[in-house]
Formats: sequence, C-alpha cells, structure tokens
Amino acid sequence: MTLLSTLLGRQKAGVANACKEVDELEREKEEALRPLTSGIMETGMDESGDYKRQVSNESLKDPQVQALSQQLKEWINDVLTDDHIVVKNLCEDLSDGQVLSALIEKLAGAKIEHKEVAQSIASQKAKLTEVLNQINYHLQVADDGIKWNVDNIHNKYLVSVLHLLVALARHYGIPRRLPSFVKIQVLQITKATQQTETISEQITGDEEREHYNFAARQQERDVFDTLFDSAPDKLNAVKGSLMAFANKQLSQINRGCSNIEEDFSNGVNLVVMMSLAEGYYVPMYSFSMEPEAYDHKLHNVTLALNLMQESGIPRPKCTAESIVSKDLKSTLRVLYAIYSKYKHLVK
Repeated sequence: MTLLSTLLGRQKAGVANACKEVDELEREKEEALRPLTSGIMETGMDESGDYKRQVSNESLKDPQVQALSQQLKEWINDVLTDDHIVVKNLCEDLSDGQVLSALIEKLAGAKIEHKEVAQSIASQKAKLTEVLNQINYHLQVADDGIKWNVDNIHNKYLVSVLHLLVALARHYGIPRRLPSFVKIQVLQITKATQQTETISEQITGDEEREHYNFAARQQERDVFDTLFDSAPDKLNAVKGSLMAFANKQLSQINRGCSNIEEDFSNGVNLVVMMSLAEGYYVPMYSFSMEPEAYDHKLHNVTLALNLMQESGIPRPKCTAESIVSKDLKSTLRVLYAIYSKYKHLVK
C-alpha cells in the first residue's frame, strides 16, 4: 500500500467518523424534539419551608403545560446548537447548572469561570448557585419576584424550572409565542400536620401581548438608528457634542473622557455623571472605581441605568451588556438620555 493510499484511507475514515457524529447529534436533537410524554415530564419536589409541594399528575398531562415545556426545550436547543448541547428533559438536564451556565453565557455574554462538570451534590449546588446568581443579576428581578432557587432547580421541581425559563425567554426574546395563561396544579403538604391541599401556580400570562411588546421594542427605530443609517456624516458632530457635555460634568471631580466607546464601557463615568447631576453621593462599596472583571463592569453599568430610571429618565434602547461591549450606538443612547435631562446644568 502506498503512502498516498494510506493517507486517503485515513482521510475517508475521518470523514466517515465526522459524519457519524453529526448523524448522532441530529438523532439526539430529533429525539429531544418529540412530543413530551409522562416519562419525560417527571418532576421533583419543593421541600423548602413548612411545606412539601409536588406537581399533580393532571398538570403533568395537561396539553398546555406540555406545550410550554416543549417550546422552552426547543428554544434552549436552538440557542445552544453551536455548543452541541441537546436538552431532552428540562428538569433533569438543568438540575446541575451546566446547561443553564451555557445558556446565560450565550444569551447575555456572561463569563462563568466555574465550568468543570460537578459530580457531588455539594459541588453541583455550588455551581448552580453561581449560575443562578448570574441569571438573577442579568434579569434584574426584585427578590420578591424570584420564583426559583438552588434547591428547587436541583430537586428538579418543574414549577420553578418553568418560572425561570419563562423569565429568561421573555427577557431575551423567544422567537415563538409561548402558550398563554398556563397554570399548574400543585399538591401542597403541610410538614407538621401532613394536611394536603391543592394550590394553583400561574406560569404564564398574556403571552401574545408579551411577544408583541418585545417585537415592537426590537423594531422601534429611534434617532440613532436614523443617524447611523442615513446621516453618518453627522455622527462625529453628535459624538463631539455629547463628549463635551460629559467632560463638562466629569471635570467637576477632575475626570474626563476622550473615547466614547472605551471611557463609558466600565460604567464608572456613567455612575459619576448621575451622582453629580442629581447631587447625591454613591457609596464606594456599591460599585467598583477600577473594574477589571467583566462582571464588575456589568454591575457598574447596571447601577448607572438603575440610577437613571430612578431619576425619571426613560430607559434607553440598550442593554448593560451592550455598553460593556463598547457598542457605540448604545453608548450614545445612554449619554443622550442623560444630556436630555441635565443639559441645563451646563452653561
């Protein structure tokens, strides 16, 4: 056998193996996309507090609950296609935090360092805690609005898993409309007396309106869309005016900026500008003055956006992640929003 024929043989074998891997992945995805059955819908229990809660068998067989679970599963698989991750069972596959970690990294550009596969229950919960903290941070949900926790997700409690995924889908925009007004009947057992009652847990609301509102926000054009598309020659003039305004504000404490995308991406100047404009002091412990890590920058920008909202400034059409990523259009939107409210302060 010649060297050429040997190499060609190896090449054909490599191609065959690659094709086999692709076929196996496709089969897994097809299997995951089949309609849900009671076996796939197996769910754990919520044992927190004074009660034990478990989803009723009727709700596990409810077509609306199954349709919601199926759509969320398909959405996750679509988002994570490039990572070759296929979710077959929502409760089971999300319980150790690995899939949720990949999902929030893809959706929000978050960086989660603790990536090794966790084996023990303690390490799985530690991993899950880190991931849920990241998710809660990006969703910016008030503490009393969070309907999931580490124990419930790890225990594969369907109600908490669905609440979490619906919140993510609404925040980041799922391309399909979720079923509306999905309710789950839960058997609640009082631990002390073993008394049982059935309670109803609302998972989704008017999802047609939610989907429409999200699509409308995404499609709504503003002055900066027009500026970038139709009047790029005026862009430098706008940047110059906003830069001059920012420097006038920042000069009060001997700070300044020379590059809009770079100098506002860590959030420090935005927080400082809001504190100067509103005349209050932002405690040093509440943000990082010299952030290096992505998470610290994201925290600063999120704080600045929250301060803007508290002062009555309508939230600009941007995300904290886009500012940290040095997106010029997003940064200009934020600066213009601040300028619009406080331009009278600059003589």
